[in-house]
Amino acid sequence: MTEILTHGDITYRVIALEQCLPLVEGFVAAGTKWHSHVLSPGCAFNPYGELYAIVVEDDDAHVAYIAPSEGFPEVDKVFVKMLHGDDILDEGAARTADPAEVAGSALLKRLREIDARGVHWHHHMNFPACALNPHRGHWAITVESDAGTFSERYEDEPKAVLREIEVIYFRNLAARSAGE
Repeated sequence: MTEILTHGDITYRVIALEQCLPLVEGFVAAGTKWHSHVLSPGCAFNPYGELYAIVVEDDDAHVAYIAPSEGFPEVDKVFVKMLHGDDILDEGAARTADPAEVAGSALLKRLREIDARGVHWHHHMNFPACALNPHRGHWAITVESDAGTFSERYEDEPKAVLREIEVIYFRNLAARSAGE
């Protein structure tokens, strides 16, 4: 029997971390729309407190699966590339991204400001049907930080903005990991 866990307005089906990749591979093979999130320790959507968690959402069935993880769930890097392209974590691609989309993002400007001050933050890429999306029906990016939570809504997938954010996030994650 699958364990069910409710946290806030979201009901999760609990799975083991090693079940996440086969679950997603099954979605891909079946043509099921899906997306994923990493929930950092302390994230408003994370029922596991000081642990990381990964969420895989079946967008067709509106089911959210969650797997707790002692450390950053590395399978997320696979999922991010599956969802947004192989270059999504590429700093070089970020430098050549659509300058108008990046320059027009108030969220990215604010994120860079808090990051420069050393404020701890993490983000969520919200697909239109996402259970975590504060702008349901639209693409959105949400940032949770010690300086507050803020989001930005988009009509289309904000790949250039997301790439910039992912590069900064993973650079910070690597620096924190190296310091441990």
